[in-house]
Amino acid sequence: MAYLLDQIVNGLSLGCIYALIALGFAMVFGVLRFLNFAHSEVFTAGSFIGYFVLHRLSPRLGSSPFLLVGLAMLAAGLGAGALAVLVERFAYRPLRGYSGVTVLLSAIGVSILLQNLGIHALSAHTRGYPGVALPITPKQLALIILVLSFTLLFVLVNRTPIGTQMKAVAEDRRTAQLMGIDPARVIALVFFLGGFFAGIAGVVWGLVYGAIHPQMGFYPGLKAFIIAVVGSIGSLTGTFLAGVCLGVAESLLSAYLPSTLSAYRDPIVFTLLIAALVWKPSGILGKPTIVKV
Repeated sequence: MAYLLDQIVNGLSLGCIYALIALGFAMVFGVLRFLNFAHSEVFTAGSFIGYFVLHRLSPRLGSSPFLLVGLAMLAAGLGAGALAVLVERFAYRPLRGYSGVTVLLSAIGVSILLQNLGIHALSAHTRGYPGVALPITPKQLALIILVLSFTLLFVLVNRTPIGTQMKAVAEDRRTAQLMGIDPARVIALVFFLGGFFAGIAGVVWGLVYGAIHPQMGFYPGLKAFIIAVVGSIGSLTGTFLAGVCLGVAESLLSAYLPSTLSAYRDPIVFTLLIAALVWKPSGILGKPTIVKV
């Protein structure tokens, strides 16, 4: 029983990281109706920013672990958020109004560019993440961070004027502009928020798994994208639930699959996600839409 509980906790911490990354996919799609595949590299950038902050400040703030981790997460969130805004400004905004395929190709190109810039600047080898002597485990920290992040985002979207503007732009950008809302500013804010939470997820990943490298964002980003779809893309609550469920499923499969099948964990997980979409194409919390022709 204790082993099962340990695996569930492991799965919840992994699901928290997936959910934090997936929130960026969900928010951007909810407003712009396209998938920001460069979001994986924003997550990686946040992890490296946290790595360098921890290295620099550990000798000075080692006796204050929560302050140290908090500063690393803040720096990672702000840095990753700024990178996401730059990507939106120079790669996506000039293509606004073009076909979705054009924007999609731009997103893939930016993802490859950022990944190769990271390899060139930081080298491709794996780095050990600085350890921090927290009174709680990194996995418990992941749970706390997800709950706080989701609560903050839920309040921002549903209880503030900024959230109302985001919903208005998502519903009808042209009408929102006629009502005095600046869509460009709102879209930049959405990218910043998505990048901010992805940056925090990058630090949590480093603390939990202890290693990072410039190509680390691909699989977490791919799974986060699928989570956003399964959770009803654009729905923050659905994304949260799907992320937690995937993390727990992965952990239990790793723990209880026979050794001969452990190498097939990811294919099994993706098969389960496909089955979920076949069962409910609109996602966990989505409702079928009727298209009038």
